[in-house]
Amino acid sequence: MNTGLISTRYAKALLEYSIESREQQEVYERMQTLAAMFTQQPSLRRALTGTMNTKKQKISLLQTACGGGELPLSLERMIRLIFENEREELIHYIALRYAELYRERFAIQYGRLITALPIDEKTEKRFIERISKIVGGRLEVEPVVDPSIIGGFILYLDDDRWDASVAGELSRIRNRLRILDAAIETR
Repeated sequence: MNTGLISTRYAKALLEYSIESREQQEVYERMQTLAAMFTQQPSLRRALTGTMNTKKQKISLLQTACGGGELPLSLERMIRLIFENEREELIHYIALRYAELYRERFAIQYGRLITALPIDEKTEKRFIERISKIVGGRLEVEPVVDPSIIGGFILYLDDDRWDASVAGELSRIRNRLRILDAAIETR
């Protein structure tokens, strides 16, 4: 079974249907929540694909994993279709693919901002606004804390990497010194 192809078909269908229903933004947010839940709760996959729970329990569990409450009709219908076709093992991939297709469709660049310490919401917003001006267009950034970078930041944006971290600068200095040392030894 080609999980990528099947997941893409479901995700495309959901995107088109949610756009027609004018629910695409809410479905996008719910799918991001769902994808994060799969990462945070590895047992979710087993609960959805195993035989311990009934289909009704699995649907209820999935609704909760999507953020709870009333789901957009397009997402609710897609979830039922997924279970009818016994494709529940693909739900995580569908959620991830939907987010990718949504970003492509609405020209949103996605990235990760890595900092040594958590940054406040106001600083993050200003940072995103400045980077948006540089790259042009809408930008969505996932904040990540990694103390090993010591200070500064690293921004991954699509296929680009901007390293303005202290650890990165120390690494660049160390590499220059190695090159210089190698040049001196060869003389």
